[in-house]
Amino acid sequence: MKTRRLGRAAGLWCAFASLCATAVIAQDQRGDWAMTGSDAGQVGWQKDEQGLTPDNAATQFKFLWKIKLGQPPKAGRSFSEPLLAGRLINGEGFKDLVYWSSVDTLFAVDSELGSLVWKKQFGASSAPSGCGVSSLGVLMEPPVVINFAARRRRPPGTPPPPEPPAAKSNERKLGVAPGGGYFGLKGIYVLTSDGMLHEQVMTTGADFAPPVKFLPSANASANGLNFAGKTIFTTTSRNCGGAPDGIWAIDLAAGTYPVTNYDVGKVKPLALTGPVLTPDGTSVIVTAPGTADASSDAHPGSVVAIGKDMKVKDWYTPEGGMASYEAVSPVIFGYKEKVLVLAPGKDGSIALLNAASLGGADHHTPLFETPPIAKSGDKHTWDGFATWQEKDGTAWVYVSISSGVSVSDASVKSTGSPTHGATVAFKLDDVNGTLSLKPVWVSDDMVNPAPPRIMNGVVVALAGGNPSTHAVLHVLNAKTGAELYTSKNEIPTYTQLSGLAVGDSHALFTDHENVLYSFGIPLEH
Repeated sequence: MKTRRLGRAAGLWCAFASLCATAVIAQDQRGDWAMTGSDAGQVGWQKDEQGLTPDNAATQFKFLWKIKLGQPPKAGRSFSEPLLAGRLINGEGFKDLVYWSSVDTLFAVDSELGSLVWKKQFGASSAPSGCGVSSLGVLMEPPVVINFAARRRRPPGTPPPPEPPAAKSNERKLGVAPGGGYFGLKGIYVLTSDGMLHEQVMTTGADFAPPVKFLPSANASANGLNFAGKTIFTTTSRNCGGAPDGIWAIDLAAGTYPVTNYDVGKVKPLALTGPVLTPDGTSVIVTAPGTADASSDAHPGSVVAIGKDMKVKDWYTPEGGMASYEAVSPVIFGYKEKVLVLAPGKDGSIALLNAASLGGADHHTPLFETPPIAKSGDKHTWDGFATWQEKDGTAWVYVSISSGVSVSDASVKSTGSPTHGATVAFKLDDVNGTLSLKPVWVSDDMVNPAPPRIMNGVVVALAGGNPSTHAVLHVLNAKTGAELYTSKNEIPTYTQLSGLAVGDSHALFTDHENVLYSFGIPLEH
């Protein structure tokens, strides 16, 4: 009997050790997509990708599944982008979940099977014309990464420190871990149309804690969510719901959940995906041309940096004015000791800025500005950026342009001058600390391209299409622009303001009819 018990205990210990080892491996290979653009700088680079390569993308990448999630809204669509959480543990074992929201419901879908795991309906309030959103703001809290090898050794005979007791469900607060050791729950945040911020349990959709007030009124037309430390950010536009246009931030670390904001006055923010954040929590947005209120600290047609105190820190205004953008978000990334910003420059050009001094002493001088690559005078529906660095430190920049593209450099690989839009690749040249952007390739013509995504030397680009043209997913070699895969006619309709989430060799997006698609390399079972 004693031997049997010892054998059973040994078996349980082996099983636990195997589980822990699996958990560590799973965390090392997560491939999460926790927020729009992957991180607070919205770089669009999936740094944890291992399975997808330029070689196997050409032979193994394919359509995997699609699932309809609720009914499309009757009004116009707002921006949305799926999120991806890898290796979560529920009653069925490890699960990769994709999250996406409609106008009033958060959905969780099995990433491998394309089946609905759970949904949470919040209830939508009626919105005035032009002020509703078709997709709720969603932001995933990254799960704790456990480093078992980093445990501190205790002197022999010293008892372990007591762990905090798990909080009861009615005592939980937004942004506060529930306790109970390493494997405490983590949440996914949802900003609903009534201005309330919710937190849901990632594996079940259950309410984690009571919601708190974020925006001052309902139907404020919030655009995207972003996260820095324990502060969540969003932007508002169109003067909806009585909320001033601008940037809003809620501090989850303070028990009273204080909210601060930056009011842009009459200047329209073009932050379709929410504010982009520097490592120190500074918000960066692009503003539309216009006239600023005399009493406001607003800067039309500019790239504007707003500090954590919600006051303007700096700005860059291109001499000659920007192109006509309906929506554009910059990208913030680190290169050597610098924090760099990619943003629109003078009409049709791309500006490379130093986050420490966006436009220099005169607010008009970038680090570098490309020649015009978009046709002057064309209107841009939605433009975006992405960055990627090779293992040797070589940095690349990718731009999605929603207007005619023209690059005069004869060395640039191109099949012509795209008339509707394209993805354009630049290499970041560094000559003794002087930085410049050199165009390398231009994609084929793309109708309404979404901001590109990069995985392990592969660019995933979604041409969103329009009511006359269906969407097409392109997979390209990040260095050469060579096409490795195209969805051709697999997507029967257009997407309309859908961003791409990538991870675990998958690319996920939704069309305008609330159908979630998955393309990629299937998992071997």
